Amino acid sequence: MTPPPAAWRDRLVRGFRWHAWSSLTLNLGLTAINITTGRPWWALWPLLATGLALGLHYLLSRAFTVDERWAEDRARELTLKSYDRSHIESIRKQQQRSDRQP
Repeated sequence: MTPPPAAWRDRLVRGFRWHAWSSLTLNLGLTAINITTGRPWWALWPLLATGLALGLHYLLSRAFTVDERWAEDRARELTLKSYDRSHIESIRKQQQRSDRQP
């Protein structure tokens, strides 16, 4: 799958932020109305629907914004935070030795 253009990715991320804030605002408003009317908990259904839509939007935005640079940065970050770094370094050295051998 070819990565989308940078402008499209930025628009997708900004769209997700807008979607998250609007869902939060809508659900807080509906919950407040539900609490003040004292009726059975009907605000749960819009909360579930917007939560599902927001979750799908998040997965879509993450799927298209991950690239090689992000993967390398994330791998480096996890390596530096690793509690068993010596084990990771020994695996890396083994790999380098096996790459050199025919």
